[in-house]
Amino acid sequence: MGEQVQAWVDKCALTELVAFLSAAVDRGDRDGIIGCYTDDSYDDHGAFKGSGREFAEMICAPSGPGQQMTMHHMLGQSVFDVEGDEAWGETFFVMHAIMGGNTVKGFGRYVDYFRRTDGNWKLAYRRVVPDATIPGDDAAKYWKPSRDRSDPRYDRLSAPPPC
Repeated sequence: MGEQVQAWVDKCALTELVAFLSAAVDRGDRDGIIGCYTDDSYDDHGAFKGSGREFAEMICAPSGPGQQMTMHHMLGQSVFDVEGDEAWGETFFVMHAIMGGNTVKGFGRYVDYFRRTDGNWKLAYRRVVPDATIPGDDAAKYWKPSRDRSDPRYDRLSAPPPC
């Protein structure tokens, strides 16, 4: 029973981490975003690829996308697989934004790899797998979804593949 309780505690903490990160992005909270990632993290958001810290800097830059739009993320179900101090997860999202007076939307999934560091879960590797991107976004720069076992949800990557 102790292992089952710990699994639920871990999955709850991972759900909270994913939700907190989305809220921090929506609010342009640089420190909040950075605090969600490991120091050696990698975030693959399609056109943006870099560390969690670099992602926070880009979102929160005075002339960056976070300052030029209003964002709203709504998260759907999450499925997590926890193995000790490592976890893999998939979370569905819908994102709405107001950019230049126009409302745009995108939706898809975050496919994430997490590590427990100093007793806390952190995001080590995030991939955005969109089903729809905002206008002008190059869908070819993202991971491709598929309705079979070749979908990124199943590959359990813990770091980006070498170039």
